[in-house]
Amino acid sequence: MSSLYTHKPLTPFRRSVARFSFSETAKCAKLTRGLWIGFAIPSALDYPDAAVALAASTMLTLALGSSISAARSYFYQRVVSNAVAMPLGTLLIWLTAPHLWRGAFLLPLVIFAIVRAKPSLFRMTSITVPMTLVLYTGEHLPLLEQRLIGVVLGMSLGFIIQQVAFPPDHGYWANTLVNEGNEQATEAISRLTSGSLARQAIKPLTANLRNTSTNLKQAHDLLKLDLEQAWVSMHLKRNRDRLPLFYGYREVFDSLVNFLETMDTFHDQFAALDVEWKAAFLAGLNRLVTAHRQLAEVADLRVERPGLARAPIEMEELRQLVSVLPAPGVFASVYLGHLTGYGILLCNLAAMQSGR
Repeated sequence: MSSLYTHKPLTPFRRSVARFSFSETAKCAKLTRGLWIGFAIPSALDYPDAAVALAASTMLTLALGSSISAARSYFYQRVVSNAVAMPLGTLLIWLTAPHLWRGAFLLPLVIFAIVRAKPSLFRMTSITVPMTLVLYTGEHLPLLEQRLIGVVLGMSLGFIIQQVAFPPDHGYWANTLVNEGNEQATEAISRLTSGSLARQAIKPLTANLRNTSTNLKQAHDLLKLDLEQAWVSMHLKRNRDRLPLFYGYREVFDSLVNFLETMDTFHDQFAALDVEWKAAFLAGLNRLVTAHRQLAEVADLRVERPGLARAPIEMEELRQLVSVLPAPGVFASVYLGHLTGYGILLCNLAAMQSGR
């Protein structure tokens, strides 16, 4: 199983492309490309009246679809909203003509009833625009056709661009966050075990690690959603098997955030603990952070390394570490609980990365 978590590092070029794919510059490049293509296609087909709607729909898909799955979801909702709202709204205007006020009164009631019946298929922000546009188009069928053609083709074009032109590489982002989180976590715990972690430094270290963990959750969730699509880019498949690993490291980071918050809140109580108990506690914590460094080194894909020959820490060793730390009081129990939780999560990662 360890082969699942050790693949060759990306070349410098592929790494730069992956880094570029989820940057603001990439979003601007895709939006610009969508605008150009959206205008070029209707013009080339001698149908310039549809250019604005086509280009606008293309850019909306790219702007609001931050991932392949998000672009697909927005594509479905906006196409369905327009394909239902505009024909129904136009039909309602025809039936109430020439009394426009009747149509204007009934239109929102009809449309919102449809939205309420199937909220998963309709996007409120998408359905309100065609709902008001039908008051303008009225009986002008060509305007209705232009709107529908522009929306359907434009959304399709935007989705294709999102799939093909620099689709966000959430797997690369997750790997980067795993590396950053491991560096932040091991630095904080190492400073704690060496006695060099000042109380005023705990909050910024905790904030950085919490931010990394939050971003890792987002990258993990976006990658998982994108991998559920019918057609998946190769760069996403590359990190499919690392999804459990990303989740495991996120759990470790969250656990250490809670530990550091406890250390900050009950710093004085920790300082007042028995000297021998505290020394044994820090020695056990130092053993865990050593194992964490070994796991982090193998999880780092920036440099090609052999996989783990054996797990750097196992449950039996963790039991021995905990057994020499009887908890003489409430605060000792709290800190022992954090050490145990950290150790269990590291054991799970060690088993995962070593294939045991």
